[in-house]
Amino acid sequence: STMGSMMTIMFIFMFIYMIIELIYSKRKIIYIIKCNNNEWKNNWPIMSHTNKEMNFMFNK
Repeated sequence: STMGSMMTIMFIFMFIYMIIELIYSKRKIIYIIKCNNNEWKNNWPIMSHTNKEMNFMFNK
C-alpha cells in the first residue's frame, strides 16, 4: 500500500507540474503539428495577403 500511495502522490505532483508548464509556456497545438502556414501560427493574415478588404467599405 505504501508503493501505491507514493505512486499516487507522484502522479498528482507530475499532473500539477504539467498544468503549470502548459500555462507558463502558452504553447499552441499548431506548433506541435508543425504547420508551415503563418496565418494559422500567428492567427493573423500575412502582409501579402491577397484577399484584403477595403477599409472604406466598413466605415459608416
